[in-house]
Amino acid sequence: MHTFRKKSLHLSVYSILCVSATHLHAASNTHTTETLPTLAVTAETNGNTNYAAKTAASGLKSETPLFKTAQSVSVVTSEQLEQKQASTLSDAIGDIAGVSAGNRSRRGTDDIIIRGQSASNQVFIDGLRQTNSSDVAVDLSGIDQVQVIKGPASVNFGQSLPGGIVNLVTKRPMANSFATADLTYGSYNFKEGQFDLNYSPNQTKEGAFRLTGRVADQKDEVDYVYFKNFYISPSYNFDLGDQAKLSVIASYQRREYMRLQGIPILGTLKNNPNGPIERSAYLGEPSFGPYKGNVYRFGYTYNYDFGNELSFEQNFAVRKAEVDGRFVSMTQWVGNSRYSTITRRAQAQNNDNLNYTIDNQLKKNLNFSHSQHQILAGVDGMHEKREQNNFDCKVANFNFYKPAYYTGVDCSKPASPVNTTVTTQYVGLYLRDQINIQDKLILSLAGRYDWVKSENDNFVTSIKTSQNHQAFTGSGSALYNINNWVAPYVSYSTSFFPNSGTDKNGSSFDPQKGKQLETGFKFQNDSQSLQGSIAWYTLALDNVLVSDPLATGFNITDGQQKTKGIEAELAANLSDQLRINASFSHMYEAKTSKDTSASKVGQRLENTPENTYSLSTRYYTQSDSLGWYIGGGVRGESSKPITGDTSVKVPRFSLFDTEAGYNALHWGAQLSIRNLFNKEYYAGTIANRNNDNRLVALGNPRQINFTLKFKY
Repeated sequence: MHTFRKKSLHLSVYSILCVSATHLHAASNTHTTETLPTLAVTAETNGNTNYAAKTAASGLKSETPLFKTAQSVSVVTSEQLEQKQASTLSDAIGDIAGVSAGNRSRRGTDDIIIRGQSASNQVFIDGLRQTNSSDVAVDLSGIDQVQVIKGPASVNFGQSLPGGIVNLVTKRPMANSFATADLTYGSYNFKEGQFDLNYSPNQTKEGAFRLTGRVADQKDEVDYVYFKNFYISPSYNFDLGDQAKLSVIASYQRREYMRLQGIPILGTLKNNPNGPIERSAYLGEPSFGPYKGNVYRFGYTYNYDFGNELSFEQNFAVRKAEVDGRFVSMTQWVGNSRYSTITRRAQAQNNDNLNYTIDNQLKKNLNFSHSQHQILAGVDGMHEKREQNNFDCKVANFNFYKPAYYTGVDCSKPASPVNTTVTTQYVGLYLRDQINIQDKLILSLAGRYDWVKSENDNFVTSIKTSQNHQAFTGSGSALYNINNWVAPYVSYSTSFFPNSGTDKNGSSFDPQKGKQLETGFKFQNDSQSLQGSIAWYTLALDNVLVSDPLATGFNITDGQQKTKGIEAELAANLSDQLRINASFSHMYEAKTSKDTSASKVGQRLENTPENTYSLSTRYYTQSDSLGWYIGGGVRGESSKPITGDTSVKVPRFSLFDTEAGYNALHWGAQLSIRNLFNKEYYAGTIANRNNDNRLVALGNPRQINFTLKFKY
């Protein structure tokens, strides 16, 4: 542990010295000669140049265009976020090919599956890991772009599951001054106000300041459920001269909500002798809640250009999350109630998380004969301390057909206490060489080595455990640019993710290892206003924890999961007035391929539909995006088998959205409707002790919003 701390300390000191040295170098090169001020002329774009993203720099750690990137990357731009009418991260990425989001309904966290693998704990902000555990859902009002990097990402980010990651790009100061404000009222008494202020005194990004914020309040179709949100984020770009750039950003987010736990499968997907259960049924206790979460974050990005195509970049962030919550969940049906009454579990939770992350990148471009090399060398690290303090309380049984609330929750004798502190630290070294041969053949080779240490202090049992892991991951790819319109590619990448706990001998487990082979095509037009891709992938995850057949209550790393699929995506301006976004995914295999329990082998992975699809369009009556516009779309997925239960499936669904609005120079108005026909559907299932006790997650009901927009 002392050795690891010394390494972390050396990393931090080295990072500070790099920043100091480069800043001093910039100061020594500053001339005292007066220069005339630069006049920057800017114009508001009509969206044609930024609707279809061309790069994903922070998610890929590269400025290479997506068209020349041999990997599946989906980017949701700010205009697409508006077109999708996205208010949550699930709304923003749920219609991306290979992504399943919100499969546990509106429970207050971001639930994400990418290519069959969980990615809920793999949400990054500006290329930096937020936390190793889900706590508070992201507020999109401070986000400019959402990047989904599919496939193993360990070579760039260290420990991760092989499905992929989600990287959020924050709103930073711009070169032109502006002010916008939106007021929205909608279904379920939805009230929202948000603003975005940018001040640039010199009409440049340097010296500019930006402030974004949002406040919202909404009820729900489920009784007693509500959501309240507050978010504010200031950012500032320092003017350090031509060679150095420093951008700082801070944010504060507060969420308060009643947790939605779903409703039983008996009475929804399966017949209940007492009849169907109402979707508005709340199985919790209104007096026992709510959840309250506070998230504080501060970060910076520092760049220095040494000249001669050598540059340095450092990203740093510190994040503190405090979550205090109470919820009631179902345990099982009461035996003599004929499936009308359930026993419940009431739990009080108090979780605090403090996370430091840093990433240092040195970039150098070299030319050899007919090839160009983009070399990236980096070192990153994280230190996270997570404190958990949970306990159970007594709560009365609940009858879905004769609901009675405010029966009281007894916490006088706390049961099943959990009081732990988990500390995780890692340092990773990575190196990548991207070789561009005559702007036709693009090769990429990358490798990374990680050192990870975790400690678990259990204050209930007074047991302290620690684990150390080391892992090498890598990737290699080749892409051939045929004519700047079509580019076939192939790539191979690996990942690792530590397994927690110990086996029957008290030994720590080997980490999970992922690998993926992907091949496909990238498409674009001459103006690059159309970006598309088709990909085929096969992915495997080894060393999955499964039950030890020789020792009850213990696990071994003898499991394996496999997914295979085909994906297609398109984002384009078909004309100056028409936008279109489309996706399709056919995940024809997503199964447990190896397990010590023969009955589990071949079962489909939880909440992974075989087919998903989406299509959304927006049409402007004028080419400058002013005046009237209309839009519409459809999104849906096929039925999903329920793991361990072949008697029923989560039904398929198709949802329709529509919008209409008017944009003037300084104001606008919009009417948007998600789930136009108020389709009653289910988002997924929530595992429980056995199939009859399983819960089903509700899909989102129809949401009608009217928004007034002010622009200056």
